[in-house]
Order: sequence, then C-alpha cells, then structure tokens
Amino acid sequence: MKYIILVSVVFFTLSAVAQDCTQEMLAQKPGTWKAGMKGSIAGVTATDLAREKALLADIHKMVSSNYSPTGCQLLYSTAFGKYPMEGQTYIADPYTYSMYILRYLCDKNSEDKSKYYVDISTPTTVNIVANSIPFLSILYAANLPDGNFRGYLKLEERPVKKDGYYFLSNEKVDPKQEIVEYRWLITFNDTLPFTYLSRKEYLLIQKKRLEKSVKESPGSEKYTQKYFDRINEFLSRPEDELSQDAICMWNDEERFEGFVKEGTSGSFIAVKPNLSYFRKKLPMSSPQFFTVVYKLSQGEPVFEANIAAIKQAVDFAKLRGMLGK
Repeated sequence: MKYIILVSVVFFTLSAVAQDCTQEMLAQKPGTWKAGMKGSIAGVTATDLAREKALLADIHKMVSSNYSPTGCQLLYSTAFGKYPMEGQTYIADPYTYSMYILRYLCDKNSEDKSKYYVDISTPTTVNIVANSIPFLSILYAANLPDGNFRGYLKLEERPVKKDGYYFLSNEKVDPKQEIVEYRWLITFNDTLPFTYLSRKEYLLIQKKRLEKSVKESPGSEKYTQKYFDRINEFLSRPEDELSQDAICMWNDEERFEGFVKEGTSGSFIAVKPNLSYFRKKLPMSSPQFFTVVYKLSQGEPVFEANIAAIKQAVDFAKLRGMLGK
C-alpha cells in the first residue's frame, strides 16, 4: 500500500513538473484567430464599402484557409477610407487588411506555474493594402495636391522584379531592435503606380519651395541666395543631364547641394504618383494595386515561424487576379 502511495506521489510530482509553462512548450501550442477592433471608415460610399469588405473577406479566407497560427493568437482587423486634402482627387479607395502576431507568454507572476497569457502588443505584423503604399510618404491612387509638404515622395530603392512581382525593399525600421520590413508590390502588367521625377522637375519644385520660404520669412534672402544660385546653375545644364532621375540626399531639401549617385547612404529617389497607370473607369472600390508588408522582429522563433507560414498562405497570383475586379 505504501508502495502504491509513493508511486502515486512521484507520478503526480512528475506530472506537475511536466505541466509547468515554458516558452518552448507554448511555441508548439496551436494558436487561434481573433477578430480585432474595427478600423476607421471615412470617405467611402456605402456601395463601395460593401464591395471592399467583401474583397478583404476573400483575402482573410485565402490566408486563414491555408495557415494555422502556432504559439500565438492571430489578431486581424480592417480599415477603410481616405482623408483627401484640398485639390486632391482619388481614383480608387485605399483599404487595408492587417494581421498581428500576439505570442503566448508564460505568466511568471502567477503561483500556478502552468499559467500563460496572450501578449498585448507585437512588433510583428502583416499588412495587405489596396491602392496605397503606406511607407512611401504615403502614395495613394490620387494626385499629389498643391498643398503637399514636398511636392514629391521619397523612395529609398528602386523596385526589383522577383518571381514576377516587385520587391520594394527590406528595411530595418528600428535601429535599436532587429525589426525588418519586407515590402512587395503587386500591379497591373508589371507597371508601376508611381514615376520618377527628373532632375529638372525636382529643381523647379525646390526653387518654388525656396521662394515660398523667403516670402514667409522676410530677411532670409541672404541665407537662401546660395541655394538659389546652385539651383539656377544646375538648371542651366544640358537637357540630357536634367532629364536624369533625381537622386537626392535626405538633408538637402530646401538646401540643395547637388545630386548624388544612386545607392549613396542617406539618399532617396524622388517619385510622384503615375496617374496614367490607373484605370479611371473602374469603381472606387476596385483594387488597382496591392502593397504587402511583412514586419518581423527577428530572432524570436514564434514570430519567424508564423511569418514564414503566412508568406506561404498569401498567394500573390490570387491577389493579382483581384486587380481591377
């Protein structure tokens, strides 16, 4: 009898130890999907909103039917709408499907060593965006209004064709942590919804900005004259030089020093929306391009495993097939 009791105690003890929470155990635990808070809705007609919701529902089905979360809760949400500036005309609505990977974490504050909880925030996300490039200052399916701060947008790298789609960049977005964004663009017929500014276009914009600055700050003429002189000197150069793409330094705006070689550290390529890209007879709800952004905190197994699985589930060919529909 004593032997039976002793075996039972040992078995119970081993079971209790085996049930203690560990991150390794949680990383293998089946995850769940959860609908998050509804995002903003602004400037969208009821008819277009219904169509956009249906399209994002199809995207959710595409992902959720081919991917199961592991070691996390997959929170998903949507957002619809636009906030046009004066003089800005939209050709298509922007709207977004977002996924947030919320890890299961052991609750070290609980006396019950088997307890765990769902993380409340995450650096690892996926965004599938119709008719907008959110990290490009933002580029919409619309013109840049006269009141735009710069008069152009900043592109860090030229898109590169990979496997039939445009890879925009993989950028480290947090200098203190290993958080990287992988950015893709899915378009009509391998064309781009933006175009590159020529050097001449860029110089004329900068000259106009300087003139406005002088008008708003009387007495600054002496300081700004050297930049006017430099701009005018460049504008006098041969047309074949002025027709080249404008590659500029981030800190040279309104203080033009000169153009630089593409790929120079701290440089950007000046671009603007390519309005001829868009099919203007389509409904506002029609996706005319998609941006797909995977944001990943590297070195965390749960984040890396789930992002890898989501990449397999997001079918770029299906997304391309939705364009213009």
